[in-house]
This record gives sequence, C-alpha cells and structure tokens, in this order.
Amino acid sequence: MSNKRKRTLSTIVSMSILAIVIVLFYFYIENKVSTTDPSLKELTDAERLLNKDFDLYYPETPREVVKYFSNMIKIIYGNKASEEEINQLAVKIRELYDPEFLQLNPEEKYLQNLATELAEWKEKNRRITNYIFVNKNMEKESEIDGIKYAVKYVSFTIQEDIKFTETWKILLRKNEDDKWKILGWEFVPNTEKQDDSED
Repeated sequence: MSNKRKRTLSTIVSMSILAIVIVLFYFYIENKVSTTDPSLKELTDAERLLNKDFDLYYPETPREVVKYFSNMIKIIYGNKASEEEINQLAVKIRELYDPEFLQLNPEEKYLQNLATELAEWKEKNRRITNYIFVNKNMEKESEIDGIKYAVKYVSFTIQEDIKFTETWKILLRKNEDDKWKILGWEFVPNTEKQDDSED
C-alpha cells in the first residue's frame, strides 16, 4: 500500500472517529441539560397553577376565576397529584375566595376537612376527571347596593364505579379592587341542569 493511500485511509479513520466523538458529546450534553435544568422540563398542570401569581395576574372575569378554581378542584380531587401538591393547591385556591368565605372557613379547619374528604374519596376510588361550564342561559351578573355579583355553573365529571356528573352553582362577588372572588357554591339538583357549553 502506498504512503498516499495510507495517509488517505488514516485521514478517513481519524475524521470518522472525530465525527463519532462530536455526535456522542452532543447527545451527552443534550441529555445532561434536559435532566438537570428544572426550568427546561415541562411543568405539570399542578405546577403551572401553583406558579400562577394572582397578585400580578389575577383573572379578570368571573368565568376565568371559575376556570382556575375548577382546574384546581379537578387536580385536588383527581387522585393523581402528590400530597404536597394537593396541600399547596388547597392553600392556593383560597386566593380566589372572598374574605367573607375565608372567615367562615379558617385555613386549618378547611385543610383538615379536605384531608378527611379526600381520604373518603380515595377509599371509594372516586375522582374528578373533567369539568365543563353548563347552564349558560342561567348565568347572570347583578348589582345589589352597588356591589356586583355573578353566577356560573360548572359540571364536574366524577368517576367511581360508574361515571356521573355533579353540577355546582358558583357565586362570585366583585371586591373593592375590582377582582371577582368566590363567595361560595352549592350543588344543583339534576332537575335544574340544562344545556352544556364547552370550557
């Protein structure tokens, strides 16, 4: 074999080894960055809600407030979140509540009641799997003594032995900072349920 041919073969082998090393190094760096940098990983629904700064970006409409509320309820009662996420969401959801409602439901008592209720749900293998806004024709906003109120209806899909729905009528009140806060809710009997409207 001539020297020229040996040098060409040597160059090809060297370039191939260098290319393999570069490719392997690239994959090593990519995998290291994606697994070590928490800002690059995709957030869960619970993490997204927990990261929401309601002081800076409070939802502007009653529907948006109820949407955040319903998403948190779905996760809390969904049997998929960790205990830590559930506790954090249970505190976070209170940022959407009216001070009058908060006063009637002190945090410690609220968290104890929630833990008891979630234990019962777990025992029955019961969970919320979805929700939609319903009864759009029954939604209303009103003003009493200069204070604005709104009513929204949400139907939660609950899975136990079978799937069924439970509709909540949610009352909101606009506070002095022009923020809609949840004043309370009640379950709606099946006879009051009407049309469905997409989320």
